[in-house]
This record gives sequence, C-alpha cells and structure tokens, in this order.
Amino acid sequence: MTVRAKTGLPHPYDGMFAAYAAALAGARLAESSKSRYLTRVRAFLSWTARASAGGALGRDPLGDMAAAVGAAHGYRRHLRDGGYAPATIDGVLAALDDFYARRGIGATGVRRERSA
Repeated sequence: MTVRAKTGLPHPYDGMFAAYAAALAGARLAESSKSRYLTRVRAFLSWTARASAGGALGRDPLGDMAAAVGAAHGYRRHLRDGGYAPATIDGVLAALDDFYARRGIGATGVRRERSA
C-alpha cells in the first residue's frame, strides 16, 4: 500500500495522518479496508482542521478523549446532513475508532447508525 506524500492536510494533521498510515500498513486488514480507512480518516482530519480553525471544536479533538468523542459526534452529524447512507456513516465511525485506538486514545464509542 502506498500513501501519497502530499495529504493536503495542514500541520499537524499531516503528521498525524502519516503516522496513522504507517501504523495501518502493518495491520492485519485487507488492503481494500486499509485504503477505505485512510480515505475516511483523511476526510475526517480535513473536516476537523476546518472546524478547529473556526473554533467549533474547542479542546484538542485529536489528543483529548472527551473532545475526540465530541468531534466524532459532530462529524457523524455532518455526514448525516450531507445525506450519507447509514452504512457509510458506520464505516466512517469504524475508521475513526481505529484511528483513535492507534493514537492510544481509545475508541470513541459513538453509536452506529444502523443500531440506532
């Protein structure tokens, strides 16, 4: 699996994404799953960077568990408002839980759409 050198993310999100991609490279997941996780986490980090710059997220959503949960809820709402299918939203939430777990923060525990 190769990851493009340029992620299109501002600092420090670019480094977080690169670290996640490196950690994911050694994971026991299908290459297609790794690719989907990377795409979904990159989109989340892009959204988080914009929301953080606007002051909408408050605390550090990438280093603080309570803020991470809030960011995941906000992103789920963003996806719902964007008309994404429940299965897609659930896939994104799974990728976010994997991202946060690999960062050592733990899963967000945000309720999945299809179990709602």
